Amino acid sequence: MTVAQVQVNLFCADVDGCLSFYTRLGLVEAFRAPSVGPVEHVEVEAAGIRIGLTSAQVANALVGLGVAAVGSPSTELVLWGQDVDVSYERAMRAGATSVVAPMDSPDGRLRYAWVRDPDGHQVKFVQKR
Repeated sequence: MTVAQVQVNLFCADVDGCLSFYTRLGLVEAFRAPSVGPVEHVEVEAAGIRIGLTSAQVANALVGLGVAAVGSPSTELVLWGQDVDVSYERAMRAGATSVVAPMDSPDGRLRYAWVRDPDGHQVKFVQKR
């Protein structure tokens, strides 16, 4: 198998709210479906990786995936960047909920912070020191 591209999908209760959050972080919209009307699936790009924001309700209605947009996080989206403090503050202004404020790793090699997006997906910001 040859992998041509990697995409992560987050199942959302409010796709528009999630899209607003990620575009306010600086990610760029790359695709949406349907192209007109209420959005059911939209993709943003970060560092060459696509992140799909998919309506959990539509995914369940169309193909019976059995996914839920709420509950305890079992995955997290990790965004590596240059300044965790700036990313964290930007996320908070964009509607995130703080999980762990910016801090240094015990060995001092990394700085990181965690937030939850408006739909509760866990997002980790990381930078090398």
